[in-house]
Amino acid sequence: MKDYYQILGVARDTGEDEIRRKYRKLAMQYHPDRNPDDPEAENSFKEVAEAYGVLTDPVKKRQYDRARATGATWQQNGGADGFNYSQEDILRDLFRDPRFQQMFQGLLREFQRSGFRANSSFIRQSFFAGKGTLLFGGLFLFGSIAGPALLKSVRKGLPKNSVLKSVGSTVSTLLGGKKRNDIEPSETASQAALDITYITPLTAEELHQGKVVQVVSQGPDGQEMLKVKIPPDSRSGQKLRLVGKGAQGDQGRGDLYLELQEQ
Repeated sequence: MKDYYQILGVARDTGEDEIRRKYRKLAMQYHPDRNPDDPEAENSFKEVAEAYGVLTDPVKKRQYDRARATGATWQQNGGADGFNYSQEDILRDLFRDPRFQQMFQGLLREFQRSGFRANSSFIRQSFFAGKGTLLFGGLFLFGSIAGPALLKSVRKGLPKNSVLKSVGSTVSTLLGGKKRNDIEPSETASQAALDITYITPLTAEELHQGKVVQVVSQGPDGQEMLKVKIPPDSRSGQKLRLVGKGAQGDQGRGDLYLELQEQ
């Protein structure tokens, strides 16, 4: 069984803030672009995320600690003391957590400032071997799923004091307002930094017929669930702009973009 405490360099009683700090540091250290001659860097990059996913999830951490104490292994997944999560399970659950999404978005910006890859293709390849897109929230949309199942998974990942507001709307009513070229140049740069782009995977049929999807946005009063209608005859690569639904800043909120991708 992997020693997740050793992987992150933390103790069993280390708090979540310190675990988060350690993860960010190690993710920067092991980014494959920083280590082009180290074939193990990519595995380490994934492993520190796996460790973070276990040690910040109360249920997984409790099961993991019990398994370590009893000497159980992952293969004993049918027993009461077993730890029955694969790396893929852990990473999928991690990227469904809005708290991680929010933190990871800042980490992606650090990657970009350092000249490292930080796009959706890199994330899919690094964490999921290029298979599918199961990310959502402040980073990516969770597949093209909409409805109660997604809402339930979002609620489970939120802190107790978060507010999740459902905002029923369509792209047409969320679009519009002040255009980028109507903003003063000095204002454009600071506001653009608050813009968020969600990669939104859809099938060819969904692009053709249109679809209602749900995405999570961080509003001034907490998490917001936005119900967005993807127009019929949309195309892969198209971006839909949701004015005032991006990150919060001193001058207000940026914009949220849905970048449609055929899967």
